[in-house]
Amino acid sequence: MSKIYTIREACDILQIDATTLRRWDREGKIHCIRLSNNFRRVPEEEINRILGVKSNRIDAIYARVSSNGQKSDLYNQIERLKALHPDAAVYSDVRSGLKFNRKGFNELLDKIENNEINNIYITHKDRLARFGFDLIEAICRIHNTNIIETDGGEIPSSNAELTRDLISIITSFSARLYGLRSQKMKNILEAVKE
Repeated sequence: MSKIYTIREACDILQIDATTLRRWDREGKIHCIRLSNNFRRVPEEEINRILGVKSNRIDAIYARVSSNGQKSDLYNQIERLKALHPDAAVYSDVRSGLKFNRKGFNELLDKIENNEINNIYITHKDRLARFGFDLIEAICRIHNTNIIETDGGEIPSSNAELTRDLISIITSFSARLYGLRSQKMKNILEAVKE
């Protein structure tokens, strides 16, 4: 984890006064962390950014499929993203997007929390997580990491988004009840989609 400085320490390093630093924070020129008592703290990477110190942050690609039968789709995701971002590190998983104990996902999350990732490139939001995407996005925002969805398309209507969420919930519960490859699960999903 990178160091966090008090206002006084940050001002000494940047050679500015506290009024200037607070103004920069209000104007968005520097990203300060607010504590529960509303005091500001300045992350080391923000000071380095202003001073022009190069960081060791990298870009990452994340790809995921739910089962081994979809491995060709996993390779397609990786290849599409590598074509656009050839220098990015690749993290991938063959595991449900409802599970958070995915090896590649957790390695990526550790890198984000250590302030080592600039951008994460994904084909669709659900590749990163079926649920809880907003939480992952908030964690990334705290660590100045951007999530970039390359195949997003248009924004769904609220009804379409609700339908997609309900299908994800039904998929999760029916998979637990009937197994991933059972005909009962496929029938349930088809009935819901109709």
